[in-house]
Amino acid sequence: MNQSSKSRYFLVELLVNCLLFAVSAAVCVAILVHANMAGKKSATLSMAVSEAQNVAESVKASGGDLRVLGSLLDTEEEGGVYILLYDANWQRLFDDSDAVYELRVVVNIDNENMLQSDISVTDEKDVIYTLRILRYLDAERGERI
Repeated sequence: MNQSSKSRYFLVELLVNCLLFAVSAAVCVAILVHANMAGKKSATLSMAVSEAQNVAESVKASGGDLRVLGSLLDTEEEGGVYILLYDANWQRLFDDSDAVYELRVVVNIDNENMLQSDISVTDEKDVIYTLRILRYLDAERGERI
């Protein structure tokens, strides 16, 4: 009976060790999945910021001329709004067939020559990044603000 009791304790200890190993493995897998998702989200944010900054520089370079901005962005303007589409690898698309990301540029010039542009990058459900540009257009011509 002493031998059977020792075997039972050994089996119980072995089962407890297996259970602890399984729980530890599950926690490690959950941490790795979370890290992978955070990495993808970070890469998406980095690309969104980069594309928004590129477009912001184009808006500033156009000097308020919407035709110049349309040629710089290589897209058509509809009421001061430009839409650029990207696929999952951030490659520019010229139709919305496989579009995953949308970069929307809204340009407005008020009566006092203040250019305001709102740039937003969205995916299928959320806004990833927004950027606002304000620029006084007469300052470029040497006039005082």
